[in-house]
Amino acid sequence: MVTGGGTSVLLAGPRGIVVSSTVISGALVFDLEAPFAQADVLIVDGRIDTVAANLSGRGDRVIDANGSILMPGLINAHTHSNQTIEKGLADRLPLDSWMVLASYGGAGARLSPHDGYVSASLGIVEMLRTGTTSVVDCVRVDRERWHESMDAVATAYVDSGMRATVAAQFADLDFFASLPEGILDSSAIERRDPVPTPIIMTELEAFLDRWQGRHPLVVPALGPSSLPRCSTELFAASVDLARTRGVALQTHLLSAKSQVVVAQERFGGSTVDYLARLEALESWVSLAHGIWISDEEIARLAETDAVLVHNPVSNLKLGAGVAPAPAMSRAGVTIALGSDGASSNDSQNMFETVKQAALVHRTGTTSDAWPSAMDVLGWCWMGGAKAMDRPLGRIAPGYDADVVLLKPGHLQTAPKEIVAQQLVYGELGSSVDTVIVDGDVILEDGEFTVLDEAGILGEAQALADRIWAGLPERQERFNAVKADLDTLEQAVARLDVGFERP
Repeated sequence: MVTGGGTSVLLAGPRGIVVSSTVISGALVFDLEAPFAQADVLIVDGRIDTVAANLSGRGDRVIDANGSILMPGLINAHTHSNQTIEKGLADRLPLDSWMVLASYGGAGARLSPHDGYVSASLGIVEMLRTGTTSVVDCVRVDRERWHESMDAVATAYVDSGMRATVAAQFADLDFFASLPEGILDSSAIERRDPVPTPIIMTELEAFLDRWQGRHPLVVPALGPSSLPRCSTELFAASVDLARTRGVALQTHLLSAKSQVVVAQERFGGSTVDYLARLEALESWVSLAHGIWISDEEIARLAETDAVLVHNPVSNLKLGAGVAPAPAMSRAGVTIALGSDGASSNDSQNMFETVKQAALVHRTGTTSDAWPSAMDVLGWCWMGGAKAMDRPLGRIAPGYDADVVLLKPGHLQTAPKEIVAQQLVYGELGSSVDTVIVDGDVILEDGEFTVLDEAGILGEAQALADRIWAGLPERQERFNAVKADLDTLEQAVARLDVGFERP
């Protein structure tokens, strides 16, 4: 049993009897592109083989799902598992100030490899319990034990049975170097020397060597933090490495107003145009946030195969603005949905994200521009599938068997459109009964078959106790630059980038 570098056993042990085929019998199948009707679903070797009536005699195992609703597993296309242990960390902090307290700027918490395993496992439990079966995790770990920490997080996903793209997050510039020139200058700010690009690339190649092809459900990827926090040399090298090795790349795109100005200074204009010059707007690239994106950049992005990951909850909490996801979708941009990390959202529940994605765009526009329940489910499932680069998001032959059974009760049987609206506006995961990933039952009748949930929660509380014990010291480091951050917030508010975001 793997414990991610610690001494405590977090897992119940190896899985039980492995079956190659399963029939889910009698469920009401919810698929965006098919009628909402009762059917049997045959799963063979991790894939959906057949959706039809009377298949119960064709499986090694039969799951009686009569009266339940079967839907594709939700897809979380952007989060940071290293933050899961820090729910509730901040309130009433704008994005830039939050970055210093929670992540960059020297005030963030430091996690050992085993701590990272525990934090990732905590997020996995929450996601699986609320019907999320796939995730893109941009995980940030300490450089001192970088390899061990990255391996520990990837191992947490292997041990859980969840599908994950684990993107190593990295940068060579500190947070304050990512700001527009001259906007903030203070001796209270400690600056660090950048790590040379060749060293970072060597580490990334070693990570890819260890994990590419190692496990069918857990694949490595690259996560250059954002363009302002990466030198042009590092970002270009990252794109080249992703292309050469055939792996995904996810980065943060225009999540702050100040980054529009940084792009003008550093790239001579548009960030999206710069990405196009790097040939980085391909199907293997996903871009988180996209709040401060212009109409011209939307049109340019729509001409590409890149995926834009909308993170409405964290964007609202940090006051960063609202990404124009409906306008991007109408233009032809592929939209996926992400929870973002738990210290900026406080939740890894994708039902909450789906609901917020439907509601946040309903002010300042007429109702014909509002995304529907079906629209946002499509963003989650179909856009998420593209971000994962897997045949996900449908209950149809040839698709990965990542599915969720929802028990009747709070969720009521109704016509398809009504069920969609119940899922988006009225469900937060309480109806999740059984979760299947790649044909394996991970959660059954509300109980985990693999994970020792009580053990994970116990270790998580012990880790949280240590994290919060160090909070006064972190707060002191944060307070040393808070006046400068307040000045920064006021300066950013005055920036004129030619457009605004609510």
